[in-house]
Amino acid sequence: MERTKNHTLHLPADLIRRAKVYAAQNDTTINSVVKELLEQRVSREDRMRLAADRILAIADQGPLTSEDPGGISRDAIYERG
Repeated sequence: MERTKNHTLHLPADLIRRAKVYAAQNDTTINSVVKELLEQRVSREDRMRLAADRILAIADQGPLTSEDPGGISRDAIYERG
């Protein structure tokens, strides 16, 4: 079983009221809603960090070609005559 820990949140009364309604309409609890939202946010941040790390690793490898991009003509890019 996953270890849990209690934590007190101070939220506006109107938000709590709306959260209770939302939880009841979705047959869940405020705790479950908050847990899901936090997991989504943390997961998104983790994915963004991993993506940034991959981009930086690719950048560290240097350019994929030794050709000067300034020397490529528009016609060559679009394979024109």
